Amino acid sequence: MSYSRTKTHIDVPAVGVPPGLFGPWKAAFLWISHSEAFMREGVRKYGQSGTTFKISTPARWIVFITNRDIMREIKNDSDALSFHAASQERLSAKYIFSQDLYVNPYHLDLISKKLTQKLTTVIPEVLEEITMAFEENVKIGSEWTAIDNYNIMLKSISRTTSKIFVGLPLCRKQDYLDKVVKFATLASKGGQTIDMFPNILKPVASWFVMDNGAAMRKIMDDVGPIFVERKRMMEEWGDDWTDRPNDAVQWILELAPPNSSIESMCVRIMFLSFAAIHTSSMSITQVLLDLGAHPEFQEPLKEEIESVLQEFGGWSKQALTKMKKLDSCMRESQRMNGVVIASVMRKAMTSQTLSDGTFLPKGTWVIVPTSALHHSEILYENPLEFDPFRYSRMREQPGHEAKHQLVSVDENNLGFGIGNHACPGRFFAANELKILLAYIVCNYEFKIPTNERPTNEFYGISCIPDVKTPLLFRERPGRDESPVHFFK
Repeated sequence: MSYSRTKTHIDVPAVGVPPGLFGPWKAAFLWISHSEAFMREGVRKYGQSGTTFKISTPARWIVFITNRDIMREIKNDSDALSFHAASQERLSAKYIFSQDLYVNPYHLDLISKKLTQKLTTVIPEVLEEITMAFEENVKIGSEWTAIDNYNIMLKSISRTTSKIFVGLPLCRKQDYLDKVVKFATLASKGGQTIDMFPNILKPVASWFVMDNGAAMRKIMDDVGPIFVERKRMMEEWGDDWTDRPNDAVQWILELAPPNSSIESMCVRIMFLSFAAIHTSSMSITQVLLDLGAHPEFQEPLKEEIESVLQEFGGWSKQALTKMKKLDSCMRESQRMNGVVIASVMRKAMTSQTLSDGTFLPKGTWVIVPTSALHHSEILYENPLEFDPFRYSRMREQPGHEAKHQLVSVDENNLGFGIGNHACPGRFFAANELKILLAYIVCNYEFKIPTNERPTNEFYGISCIPDVKTPLLFRERPGRDESPVHFFK
């Protein structure tokens, strides 16, 4: 356990704590796998009144916000309530990646500016790579065929993301992709695990959790030479190098502080790959499980996708935006089974009092119980029902045409966070996943063998889909005539 529970006092109701002297310690260990149940209990007891509550975790007590006014109060990063401090601790960034990533986070500008600006031009690249990767990893005919859902999504997403980050030919080398996936898998769970240890033991814990950095070194062996060669080209040609690649390697070289080491730049590629591959693979897996449990919604999605592609004469940012049922389906899946079950993390950098009277001692974390609120009647009617067109119906109301989108962020849609630190990569991720889902829906039918959606597992604030249950796929008759093929 990484902190002393007698050090500070947070005077709000506690949830999930068994009676007795050692109740908070027991609750902290139970939190690891029972986190969602604790948050739902807290929202059930205190959500309607908007009262804050706290939960004991292995690393710290966490204060949970249910009041929308307080959400708006804490949503933007400030010197008093820091997003960066909380996220760096949760990810154990200086142990998983490097101290430099923590001190010089210029890679965040790369996501919000370079990647988002490239959305229009990146669609053909994503379409080509993601469909090629999917088809090369499956063999599906007219008979129902069991597919390893999560691993296929992981391979498709890792290859497509690597195309944008490191380009050809490295993005198609399976050995490199295997290394990236291994690192992303270790880092996604490892950060939370290391955070549970006392500061003095974190370096030792990271040595074991992250395989003594072996996965990181292997990736650097592949990516490092690309940085070296690009740097040489920039020094040799300068501004005359007009056809320089438009990928993350180049963006990092152009944004990195002078005299940045090759290793520090490689770490940025690894961080971007970790963030994009882990979250996107989990998200698309969840959507397919939702639609596999409700195959009756696949045909309406197919009809919309093909109609829009016919209307726009092919794939484009505008066409993807017009696919409102597809967008709604993905947002509903995120509401029901988001990658994280809590968001809007902030750390109190000074002792302070929120406007509702909640006192936060210095060092306290505050967070929003996202999943519990998304599953409560406080925000939604029939919150436990998977209704894929819930949001597309909302957008039919006058004045709401541009609202309730997957990438929208507000107090009703907390999956990407809110405020000035809402996920900056959500625009790219949304387009990437829409293309993959649209391609699958228009080419294949799929279902869960048992007709019952598998349950999720939880590790702290992470929601992990069932990765063992296969999906059954079969080709749609005449799929080669679908507009998803005509308009490449």
